[in-house]
Amino acid sequence: MNDDPRPFLSILGWPPDETRVSLAELLAAATGLDEASLRLRLGAPPPMIIGQVEPAIATLACEALAERGGDAFAPTFADLAALGPTLKMRDLAVGPAGLTITLWQGLTTTLRRDQVQILVRAQIRSETVVPEVARVSSPAAARLARQTLRVSLDRSAMGLARTWAGADLTGFDPSPPARRTETSDKLDVHTTDGSVYQIDGDKFAYHALGELRGYSDKANMDAMCDLLAHLAPDEIVDPYFTLWRPPARYQRLRIPGVRGQEDPAFRFYSRWAALMYRHLLGGSGR
Repeated sequence: MNDDPRPFLSILGWPPDETRVSLAELLAAATGLDEASLRLRLGAPPPMIIGQVEPAIATLACEALAERGGDAFAPTFADLAALGPTLKMRDLAVGPAGLTITLWQGLTTTLRRDQVQILVRAQIRSETVVPEVARVSSPAAARLARQTLRVSLDRSAMGLARTWAGADLTGFDPSPPARRTETSDKLDVHTTDGSVYQIDGDKFAYHALGELRGYSDKANMDAMCDLLAHLAPDEIVDPYFTLWRPPARYQRLRIPGVRGQEDPAFRFYSRWAALMYRHLLGGSGR
């Protein structure tokens, strides 16, 4: 998947005095992209991703924006994957030498405070469908409900069919499925050497908080983010994941050596954001 060479054209800042319409005209004239499509994609304020384009088109677009006083960059799947696997922390301790990190693989490493460069904070929401117990509005439906509940899990499909076929369904009104929202708190720590460490609220000990440790993952993750931001002298804190619109095909990003590829949108955003800030700081953005 990471062999796709087309970069994600990303606008970081509009040129002064440009409107959505004039910017679409500028990019269309410079690149040959369809102006009407550009106008639609430029609906969100920067930073934003227009989408994947050919490498030559990305170069032309970035140059055209830079000439007018704007800014853009265009990372590829390979650029995002080059940051390597997400190194998940099990615990973290603050000491005179810096931050001592214990990873889930059993390894321990130490980071100097000035190595903490970018903190990407997110609360990821997911929905699961939970079927509710059917509403019963007649004695016949009540009998059916009791019959259905008595059917064991290993009962054959044919047996279930006979149960339903012989019942009077008059008045049986099944409720729509309920939706349960679950949240997962994450904090990605990007270091100056390009590594990505992650505090996963579901799996982190929070011993570094001491008496500041609270009763919810959100409160503890916010406190960890504040602590690391206080300890690192020149860090950048990014809490904007919920405002970001993922581009098409973002879920195709694959990180070598990582099983499961969980949270594809946050995985993409965290790396994209880190490369964006390094581009703005004068590093290599594309």
